[in-house]
Amino acid sequence: MKKEIVTPRGTFVYRSYGTVGNPTLILVHGWPQNSYCWNEIAQHLPAYHIIAPDLRGLGDSERTLAIDAYSKDQLGLDIFAIAAALNIDEFNLGGHDWGSAVVQEMALMQPKPILKLILINMMIINHGSGKKTAAQTLGKNMFRSSWYQFFQNIPKFPEELLEGKEEVWVRFFCKGIKKDIPEEALLEYIRCYKKPLTITTGANFYRSMPIDRARWSNYSNKKIEVPSHIIHGELDRVVIPEFLEEVETAFVHPVNITYLDGGHFICDEQPQAVAETIGAFLKKQ
Repeated sequence: MKKEIVTPRGTFVYRSYGTVGNPTLILVHGWPQNSYCWNEIAQHLPAYHIIAPDLRGLGDSERTLAIDAYSKDQLGLDIFAIAAALNIDEFNLGGHDWGSAVVQEMALMQPKPILKLILINMMIINHGSGKKTAAQTLGKNMFRSSWYQFFQNIPKFPEELLEGKEEVWVRFFCKGIKKDIPEEALLEYIRCYKKPLTITTGANFYRSMPIDRARWSNYSNKKIEVPSHIIHGELDRVVIPEFLEEVETAFVHPVNITYLDGGHFICDEQPQAVAETIGAFLKKQ
């Protein structure tokens, strides 16, 4: 079920699944998707009350043009505001892609309300050595797989080039490696990316990266205190496995990694396997 909610930080749309009163699981999507990426996963987690918001600038949530509104700590504050507006005092939390960076920021800012943390196909933002190792590998090919990040940082050029070509843009990125992404999911991602201003607000996730990097450089001695589990589509060409080398140093609690046979969009490729991994972790004492 899709609902709109007004918070002190803005107006957001979210999908909800399951029964109110069950343990809450908030799931945060990445780029260029929206909360629909959790739709199939939610069907396999009936024991939880799942809240899946559309991030600012994507899905059906509000479009804000200010670049600094898309730094990942600010997007984390948006999610905290949604939880507060829904009177959710404590919750499990998961995120994919930029959504994973957002929930990591939340765990570093305010760990107390977060029971457990699930991180899917994203670097660990306070894990400097992993980022350095991955950069050495990606740099051998001049960061070719990350070209779209540099492209979207060019002022105005993406808007000029992509207007009217949103479907081509989304379909180019949202591809499975082992399994195709369902057409109904692609159509939902395309619908939302065609909304006015989305080329700009989607790019702002990348245009805010200098703000993020400056903040993350101060996280090298800060560890995530929330019990966490990492899920990784091991065929990801951008968030390569090297990002996760010696990743346990970034967490207070022991952290395990579940590698799944698929690429970056593993939530669409392997929803049942992702859901089963999440469910097993949340049940674990």
